[in-house]
Amino acid sequence: MGTGYSGDGAAVGLRYFAPAPDLRRHLSSYYIFRADVAQMSDVVRADVAQLRFMVSGTGRYQFVDGRRIETPEVSLLGPTTAASRFDVTGPVLVFGVGILPTGWAALVEEDASLFSDSVVDAVDVFGGLLEDALDAMRFDGRASRMIAVIDAVMRGLLADAVDAPYWFTRLTDHWLTDAPSPSIDALVSESGVSARQVERLARRIYGAPPKLLARKYRALRAAARFAAAGTGWAEAAGDAFYDQSHFIREFKRFTGHTPLQFQRAPTPVTRLTLRRRELIDMPRLTLLS
Repeated sequence: MGTGYSGDGAAVGLRYFAPAPDLRRHLSSYYIFRADVAQMSDVVRADVAQLRFMVSGTGRYQFVDGRRIETPEVSLLGPTTAASRFDVTGPVLVFGVGILPTGWAALVEEDASLFSDSVVDAVDVFGGLLEDALDAMRFDGRASRMIAVIDAVMRGLLADAVDAPYWFTRLTDHWLTDAPSPSIDALVSESGVSARQVERLARRIYGAPPKLLARKYRALRAAARFAAAGTGWAEAAGDAFYDQSHFIREFKRFTGHTPLQFQRAPTPVTRLTLRRRELIDMPRLTLLS
């Protein structure tokens, strides 16, 4: 099992782990977030859906529309279409699961757009098996044991999964990651279905219409390039943005930082997250989001 570690001193740490090989079609990564502090606030970029187990501590999310929602003990976060904030009271230990669009399509009956930029109690969606998993992780908090528990839980959930439209996720993942500024016309043309059906599938699986998805991954792709040492905004932006103000506006919406903050003084979680590409093999979509 591939694992990786990224830490920020003794107080805050983030470790990434690869799911079992048979789960990687649906899940991007596992991670363990630790914050040995009384209080902490931070920002996280726009992302794919997440399943999170609060092994210890409590928290609250704030989304792009200003809503603040208390963190359930086991939470399902829909895909986010902008950066969001969190506040935690610790010490905190969170076990997280990144859910790829294919995973959402297979595991959740409802449209991802109904969950976008929000969080719900995951037990209401997936059942009491998740409560049992949380109890097991609280009983034995070793990383290897928690990973084994979640591997078993996800296999159980996927055993009853619906048949997902993998043709569309393969096409759309490539569309979002290959082009600096994804063209909606190109996606519709390559899909062989109507623009209306493409939009319906995108909302169902990715949580947003193609135009917003294109903006999200255009900004996140630029952020990944901007994070490279010595890369200026113009090089990171390429031809994908109208001008510098457009680049800054989109960059801040989807990463939660201005470009200058992102490059010179990222928040602890942002800094730790940026380093994950050095740790384990992840799907290209996840490395951007």
